[in-house]
Amino acid sequence: MRMPTSKSGGARFRGPTSSHEYNTNEDEKYLELIELYKQSNSTLLTLKEAHQIVLSENAALHDYISMLEERMAGLEKQLEAVNEISVPNGQYFKTSFVQDMTTNYPKDFQNDQVTIPRCDIDLQNRFVTIPQINQIPKTHLKDSEGNVTVPSQLKVQVGRTSTKGKVSENNILNAFDGNELSFWRRSVSYDIPSDIPENGEDVIIEIELPTQLVSNLNINTICIAPHPERGIQIKNVEAQYNNGWESIAGFKQQDISSIKSEEYSPRRKWFFPNVPVQKIRITLVQKNSINLGGKTVFTLGAQEIGVYLSMFEPSGGMILTPFDMEGIYNIESIEHVFINRSAFSYPKNLDHMLERNIFNYDLYIEEPDLTLRPLSNSDWTSQTANRIWIKTHLYPDPNNGVNPCLHAVRLHYTKV
Repeated sequence: MRMPTSKSGGARFRGPTSSHEYNTNEDEKYLELIELYKQSNSTLLTLKEAHQIVLSENAALHDYISMLEERMAGLEKQLEAVNEISVPNGQYFKTSFVQDMTTNYPKDFQNDQVTIPRCDIDLQNRFVTIPQINQIPKTHLKDSEGNVTVPSQLKVQVGRTSTKGKVSENNILNAFDGNELSFWRRSVSYDIPSDIPENGEDVIIEIELPTQLVSNLNINTICIAPHPERGIQIKNVEAQYNNGWESIAGFKQQDISSIKSEEYSPRRKWFFPNVPVQKIRITLVQKNSINLGGKTVFTLGAQEIGVYLSMFEPSGGMILTPFDMEGIYNIESIEHVFINRSAFSYPKNLDHMLERNIFNYDLYIEEPDLTLRPLSNSDWTSQTANRIWIKTHLYPDPNNGVNPCLHAVRLHYTKV
């Protein structure tokens, strides 16, 4: 806030100031009062917006917690039932997720011997990927200091299915400015219950990429941080091909979850084959409302919408996944779970071809001194190691260049 620059009228015993000085000083006070009013009004609007954001996020979190509590109760009943029966054929498996994975060996001397690139671990989007070597944004410009500018050529249209309710929103470009503290937020309020859409409030965002920014229209990466996170549904992400709209390859992400994450969308990032695209359409749906002053209010928006052309290390990258084991066991098989499996060039009936084309892996046991020793296939039976490590080497899809997103690794075993 700007500090006042006007001066006092002077002490009485010194006599009155000149008429010109007095008038100038009063004008400055008037202008400063106007400035203070503007700044106060701006602060009030910012606080109101922050209050709305907190309310919508709080409501979304309460709904999500309630759903998780119900899901936990159901899982506890299932566990009780499982404990009462024997496991068929003694088959077991353990799953390690991205938060369990690491790019470093536990022993320094082995870690220093690594010459292949190490994978990138993306905890926010729940996967491990090949190292990224370059990324070209298609919706904004970024200078050498990291400052983001949204070009005037970026065209964004926002629509909805319902024609009823009162819509209020801030600037849609807040979702494209690269600022993690800014949001595009839309609120739709209904006074009459019969006007409320049966399937929730939706918003359809159509983005026309500026052709002046880059030499081509190829893209292979889209990321969306919905608002409120895990409070709305990212129903679809489409690209326009030959005057028709199609969902991007791999839109339905295959993450392992006990909940239907598409109904409570977290942050999402999609890697898919390079395609020339000028228009993108995103559909968001909010099914949960809050009551504000007797009105039914739906809040939905986005903290980030990003469109990129990403380049990755051609030789791939490696990642290590640990498993804590007990007793005597036989290792039966290793399963890799990719969140963008449907974006690969290999159909589901050719899953066996993913190994050696999308990934390779080796098994290790951890010695007492933390050294990892390779485990041959003949040592998979009657194994007693307390910790097994799987080193996975990821490669770009050799046919369409898709960057594989490793979500989890499963170790299937039987007890001896």
